[in-house]
Amino acid sequence: MLSQEMEPELDDGEDHWEHQNIQTLLNMYLQNIDKFRNPKIRKKSVWVDISNAVGKGPDCCDKKFRNLKQTYIRLLKKKNRNGTANVKWPYFDVFEEIYSDNGEYQPDIQQKIEESATERTVAKALLTMNSASKFEPEIPENGESSSGQNEEMKKRLTRKRHAEFRKVTLEMRDRQRLVEEKLDRLIYIVEESNNIQKERNRLFEQFLERVNQTQ
Repeated sequence: MLSQEMEPELDDGEDHWEHQNIQTLLNMYLQNIDKFRNPKIRKKSVWVDISNAVGKGPDCCDKKFRNLKQTYIRLLKKKNRNGTANVKWPYFDVFEEIYSDNGEYQPDIQQKIEESATERTVAKALLTMNSASKFEPEIPENGESSSGQNEEMKKRLTRKRHAEFRKVTLEMRDRQRLVEEKLDRLIYIVEESNNIQKERNRLFEQFLERVNQTQ
């Protein structure tokens, strides 16, 4: 189980953040999450509304949230790496609510997880190859093997290395494909949402025109 890990103190440009301030910040973010996801709404204006409730500047609130998000991603990577069920960071569950929907993470968070898994796979493959290289037969200075067995062993080790590299390459390609598919799906959802909103606006304009004509 992961040990208690508190969010590191960072220079946010203003006075120290108390736990209550952070709770208010995250609660306000959740209340305005639809606005943050709406491309037509300026994020700065949303941070102004949040800052009024928190009692700190908009830029300060934005920076603090981004710092908390980085801590969340770091702990999420550790959670997935260690297979731990619980993370004892007081804001972890709130960020799960922000960035996870029915157990599926948003594309940018999922990409971070995939990158972490790929890094572990590459490191494991390199460690395996380095360990295997320790058992390579030494070739005499005259360039001749003491027997044909040494030459055959070298060929097997070379094939094993190539197989490991191929495996890592394929895993990285598959993960990249999954991320791209999720990003494409997100783009499709946003476009569909925009089209629906445009259609609503058009129907509303027609309704207003009819109302004006009847007056």
